[in-house]
Amino acid sequence: MKKVFFILLFTIFMVSSKSYGKTTICEITFFTDNIKYDCLMVLNDLSSYGNNYMRVAYTINGNYIVINQQLSVEKQLLADGNTYITASGYNVRFITNSLGHTYNPDKLSVLINAAGVIDQPKIGDSRNAMMPVSSFRDVSNTTLDYNYLKRFFVDGEPELYSLSVSSFGNQLQIQSPKPNSIQNATLIEFYNNTGSEISACYAYYNNNDRCWTSVGWYTIPAYSYKSINIGNYSGNVYIRGRQGLATEWGSGEGQFCVDATQAFNIKFADTKDCWSKKKFSKFFVVSGVNKWTFN
Repeated sequence: MKKVFFILLFTIFMVSSKSYGKTTICEITFFTDNIKYDCLMVLNDLSSYGNNYMRVAYTINGNYIVINQQLSVEKQLLADGNTYITASGYNVRFITNSLGHTYNPDKLSVLINAAGVIDQPKIGDSRNAMMPVSSFRDVSNTTLDYNYLKRFFVDGEPELYSLSVSSFGNQLQIQSPKPNSIQNATLIEFYNNTGSEISACYAYYNNNDRCWTSVGWYTIPAYSYKSINIGNYSGNVYIRGRQGLATEWGSGEGQFCVDATQAFNIKFADTKDCWSKKKFSKFFVVSGVNKWTFN
């Protein structure tokens, strides 16, 4: 496996004066060589050596692998007033069976400008080919249940239980100088809390065409999630999920047309005469992140 270098531009301010030992937890997702890497970064104390770590989960040849790497954090004030922070991985340890694979430590780089604002989050590989990060979010104040943490921990590890009940701080805060950034958009995060892949779709009111429109399908792997950006939208949406031929989610609070065999975007989905009209569940969304879990 190649060593992966991160360059994420996000705000970390008042770290040394107001961390008070509070824990910050972030999710990071990136792809390299067509492999998806899901990361859970846990920062207990940025000024202390050995208290910060990151779990990385990925699948190779059908084998689900989890590693742990400790993070050494350094901060440097640049001449232009920007602050450069690096979190370098070390002491890589396989939590699951390594199955003969190796993993080189990652390096997290953070640039904060003089105004305390972030811009252009990117991820780079060993060839220094920069690209946007697939996803990054602070989950410090999110309830992390047992099934969620099982993606990154195995039974018997104390973090599996303590992280799900602890009270976290907020060493990281995300800001953006752009008014139309993703943080002002409405996001639906589909969580799959089952052991098998789920296909999901949703319906929303299309204000431009003045009609209900159904959109799908979105594939959510087992014990994972997918984030969908539906633009500047507030109000009711309707959600449906399916798992194989036997299991489906949809209460019947709404019924909309879907295409059972391929991706679709169907206008007038509530009134159109179609071959397949299915049950959906109502869900009210607002600007920001809106979470829906399939159990």
